[in-house]
Amino acid sequence: MRIACYGFVERDAGSVASADFLLLRELLERGHEVDFYAIRNFVHPEQLFGLPNFHYHGVLLEGHHRFRQKLRGLGTTGERLVGNVSYAAHLRAICRAVAADHAARPYDVLLFLGVGAQFAVRGLTTVSWLQGPPQTEWEAIRALRAQILDLAGPALYVKLKVFYAFKRRAALREIARSDAVICGSAWARAKVIEAGVAPARVFALPYPIDTDLFTPEGPEVRLGARKTFLWLGRIDPRKRLDLMLDAFAMLARERPDVYLDIHGRLNYAPQYRRLIDAFPFPDRLRFTEGVPRQFIPGLLRGAVAVVQPSESENFGSAVAEGLCCGTPPILGPTNGTGDFIGDAGFRFDAYTPDALADAMRRCLAAVEADEAAVVARARAVGVDAFAVGHVTAALEACIEGAQGLARVASPPAPVRPVPVST
Repeated sequence: MRIACYGFVERDAGSVASADFLLLRELLERGHEVDFYAIRNFVHPEQLFGLPNFHYHGVLLEGHHRFRQKLRGLGTTGERLVGNVSYAAHLRAICRAVAADHAARPYDVLLFLGVGAQFAVRGLTTVSWLQGPPQTEWEAIRALRAQILDLAGPALYVKLKVFYAFKRRAALREIARSDAVICGSAWARAKVIEAGVAPARVFALPYPIDTDLFTPEGPEVRLGARKTFLWLGRIDPRKRLDLMLDAFAMLARERPDVYLDIHGRLNYAPQYRRLIDAFPFPDRLRFTEGVPRQFIPGLLRGAVAVVQPSESENFGSAVAEGLCCGTPPILGPTNGTGDFIGDAGFRFDAYTPDALADAMRRCLAAVEADEAAVVARARAVGVDAFAVGHVTAALEACIEGAQGLARVASPPAPVRPVPVST
């Protein structure tokens, strides 16, 4: 295939960008041709340069770039407004470039990775791989309204409400431009369909994981004097740090040998640091806001489990990476990554401290009873679900399906807006 691509790609960035790097590299190794379009000073995947059939088309509107540099210091709102205007102008330029190249030598598909369809080219099949459904993050935030008001105040909640109203409308437009959309799990696929998208247009695929980097082999000791549960990833309200700390406090009262490591950036709600500062067992808790990518496999290998109590999770990369390292996950009922964990992980069925603490107890008991069996099972499940070859083959099938949809249908069906309620 000849593929025009736009999205977030970076080998060492983690999460979506690293997964997209693996996908493109595998597509190239399979003989496909990839023309990658990007804003030149924003996405620059140098590790793909020089690979056969990879062509980088970096676009930078010098006038917009100089104007943004001059207006630095306007404040967050001013800089964001100028940035949005510049981004829209760059997208128009990239769209024109793709259309011109398609007219000269047709592409088989326009593939968006990590974003919805930012633009469309007439006559070219469009596939977008979303980071999540258009409405689920706001649903989770709305359900946590009382907690957000208590910890961060009403201003943040109002900002989030406005932001997600605009984001939802933009996401629906992006989906409407797509002949097919891909999301990270069957749970997320059901939510996209719930938003009004025809089921035939929605595919579920996990992100690929580098199974050579994330392996069980390493010097780390899982069990010993320090039995560690691991939180890995950003800290937003819907990630449920409050639930994690309350559940672990219950376990810490029962056992003197358990510890919790939290590695994650406090994102738009830094006030949630108060929950960490107030934790009743500070000697059992270690918190860092960021960990270099090269240390992640070791952290995963040294943990009893990866705990991800978040709500409305499209796909949790830390869970997938942990499985490949032989580390079982602990997940809640609205975490789409649960579609892939089989019997290698531990689920809790309600977002309560009791339910999460019970899952942590069950996990710890299983690892203490037969650590080798738990590690082997997690590794087998991880490789089967997330190996890049498996995921890329499924992506090829999705693209073929989208091409079939584009041939037999008129423009993609309109998406029914989902009401935003308070």
